[in-house]
Amino acid sequence: MEQKTKIKKVISEEKNITKEASNVVEEKLEMNEVVVKGKKNQKEEVEKFYLDPIKMIYMWPAVARIKSKAKKIIKKNRKVPGTYSEEYCYNWVKKVVNRLMYVSNIDIKVEGIENWLDKGVVLVPNHQSNIDPLVLLAINDFSLQQPLAFIAKKELWESKSMKNFVRLIDCVPLDRNNPRSALEAFKDAKELVVDYKRSLVIFPEGTRSGSQEVGKFHSASLKVAQMANAPVVPVSIINSYKATKENRDKNSKRLVIKVIFGKPIMGTKHISLKTEDLTKNVRKEVIANLQEWKNKEPSMELRKPKKEKKVAKKSKEKKSLKDLFKIVD
Repeated sequence: MEQKTKIKKVISEEKNITKEASNVVEEKLEMNEVVVKGKKNQKEEVEKFYLDPIKMIYMWPAVARIKSKAKKIIKKNRKVPGTYSEEYCYNWVKKVVNRLMYVSNIDIKVEGIENWLDKGVVLVPNHQSNIDPLVLLAINDFSLQQPLAFIAKKELWESKSMKNFVRLIDCVPLDRNNPRSALEAFKDAKELVVDYKRSLVIFPEGTRSGSQEVGKFHSASLKVAQMANAPVVPVSIINSYKATKENRDKNSKRLVIKVIFGKPIMGTKHISLKTEDLTKNVRKEVIANLQEWKNKEPSMELRKPKKEKKVAKKSKEKKSLKDLFKIVD
């Protein structure tokens, strides 16, 4: 009898997950129609980020080396798993992201980083631009928080510029036209949070807003957090939409992107809530923090001001001749 009860429970859970997965796909299709303003079979407009032309002259040769290194890491790890550790791969991708921030003249300021718990959590940010995941990667410290994981559209695995990078970190592919794919993505995402203690990033708007406005949060996206019984951390990203060429302020040399981490909603609190109610609460928190910090300066800055850098440089010990010729990978 007990075994039959367990089987029934598993079947019931499977049905619920399938239903939620179908809802996700339906919402994704609906969002795609909104993005293209009702015109079907039209591709989403590709964002072009601002890059400092002078810095790009010096950085351009590094682009080919970065792509080559990504291929090399994947190839070696396929032949001999563990050749490059998970920490090495993650920190290497983060190093590439930091270079992009440097070339884009972007500074990142953070508030409430202590709310990003060092355990399996679900981060729920607003989505202004495609640079948002990279901003979160730049903030994430492998030694202080759990590594990030993303649910990403399957097209990235076919993209020439992105396919190698999504394979180096924890990314779950999602086919937005296939309910079965959404079901598998939900299961894999839950496993990453529960078994591997990852910080799963979910963008409940489903698509970028391209402005400071916060769009509709689709409740099915947050079902993963309830399935995993994991803390939900509302995240407010401010000004990231200005990273594009179109929205960049031509009178300002640098762009400051602010990231505010709200207080976590623990699994014990949200497990009893309806997914719709949890979604409303999280969206309300994201908007409230965005409004509060829009004109305030967060306490933590990732990039040191130039004056501090000069002081820090002077305080360092003199390097020997051998140190000057060391190659840092």
